[in-house]
Amino acid sequence: MKYHSKLLNTLPTLLLILAVGQSAAAEFEFVSIDSFVESRGVQVPMTWTYPKAEDGRKFPLVVMAHGHGGSRKESGSFDRVANDLAARGVATIRMDFPGCGDSTESFANNNLSNMLADIVASRDFAVSQPQVDADRVGLFGWSMGGRLVLMLSDRNDEFGAVATWAPAVTAGAGSMVEFLGGPDEYAASKAKAKRDGYAPFTTRWGQEQKLGLGFFTDMEESKPLDHVKQFSGSLFVLYGDKDDVVLPEVADSAVAAATNAVEVSRYIVRGADHGLGVFSDEPHYTDQAVNKTVDFLADRL
Repeated sequence: MKYHSKLLNTLPTLLLILAVGQSAAAEFEFVSIDSFVESRGVQVPMTWTYPKAEDGRKFPLVVMAHGHGGSRKESGSFDRVANDLAARGVATIRMDFPGCGDSTESFANNNLSNMLADIVASRDFAVSQPQVDADRVGLFGWSMGGRLVLMLSDRNDEFGAVATWAPAVTAGAGSMVEFLGGPDEYAASKAKAKRDGYAPFTTRWGQEQKLGLGFFTDMEESKPLDHVKQFSGSLFVLYGDKDDVVLPEVADSAVAAATNAVEVSRYIVRGADHGLGVFSDEPHYTDQAVNKTVDFLADRL
């Protein structure tokens, strides 16, 4: 499959935001632009954030992937990561997967194949920009986004560092079987998706989703840890010890699998659940997650 990306010249007013910011401890001012990347023949909403420099300097890049049913903002936590990285001299690009955030696609198109294509298309766009050093590129993903970036981690010529929050890396459908209510409910939902085009599903947080057949088949066929075993760069795995969505031992399995990595770092946010304080107004947990991740990526790219 070929991937390509293109920044559209015509941008709807509601989705074009040009922001210039600088944190108190920033070395660089930065620009953040909401736009689109073309992937799979679809206009995928994205945010492109990069440090400002007048000397033609090129910066490393991090491609960010949100979780299942999340968005490229992740309730502000991904904004913080992107802005803090930019202030440290690292560009980022992050996108809304099908049916999420500002995406106009149906959630029925939300599957691993499409999301991986969108990550690669976003990476291709970003490395084509004059601000980016294509030889210093990393990945960052949360939960399902962690699964996705780890599935790309074996592309060692493209990605030198990978950071994850609570990566969902069980082989096959694994944790999704339990997430959907158990084996019987999972089988029934898959059958309905095959018959009707999608299966309706309401998450434990009340989010209504349409799960397409590709969601089920892609999950069943994927083995993220096989990719992790081939990764030769630096890996960072962070999770909360109270996580009951992606269990700590699941996240730890990514650490154990990274036998060829040049470096493996793990950080446990004590007392935090899967949301890492982002959705429960516990900023001390979120601060740890953001700061540790930014430090790791900025220091290794």
